[in-house]
Amino acid sequence: MPPRKMPPDEQVIEMYDSGMSCGEIAEKFDVSPITVNSLLRRAGHPRRSAREAGAIAKDRGRITPTRYWLGKEQPREMVEKRISKIRGENHWAWKGGDSMRPYRGIIDKVECANCGAADNLGIHHINLDHFDNNPENLQVLCVSCHMSLHKQAYWDAFHAGEDTPKSNGPIGWKREGGAGNGV
Repeated sequence: MPPRKMPPDEQVIEMYDSGMSCGEIAEKFDVSPITVNSLLRRAGHPRRSAREAGAIAKDRGRITPTRYWLGKEQPREMVEKRISKIRGENHWAWKGGDSMRPYRGIIDKVECANCGAADNLGIHHINLDHFDNNPENLQVLCVSCHMSLHKQAYWDAFHAGEDTPKSNGPIGWKREGGAGNGV
C-alpha cells in the first residue's frame, strides 16, 4: 500500500475549521478535494453549507463580487443622452400621447375596498370590461384581493361549465365596432 499523502485527521479538521476550503487543503497535500471531503465525512465532522462557505471565501478575499456596478452611478448627462433616443414618439409603445388607461385619473387609490390595505393598490373593473371606465365600474383593490377575485371568478365559471372570463386587455387594443373608452 502506498504511503498516505494526507496528515492526521485532526490536522485536516483543524485546517478546515480555520476556514480553509476542501480545495485549498487538497492543493496543499496534492490530493483531490473529494479525498478531503471523504476524510471529513468519515471522521463525522460537519461540513459547511454553500452559504457558509461563500461567506468565508468572501471574508478571506477569495471571491470578488461580480456585480461591479454596485455603488456606482452614471452621470445625469449620460443617462439623458441614452434615454432621449427612446422617449416620446421614438418609444416602441408610443400611441400618440393619449393615456392608454384613462381611468387611473378618475379614481383615487386610498385603500383596498375589500381588506382596507393601503399598499400595492390597483384598480379593478367590476364587470371585467376594461373599456368601461365609468366610475361606478371601478373599484380600488390591493393586488392580493384583486388576484383572488379574478381567480375565484375564473374557477366559478369553470366549475359551472361556462366560458371562463378573460380580460379584454386595453393596452394598445381597440374594441371592435368603433366604441371608445367609457368616460
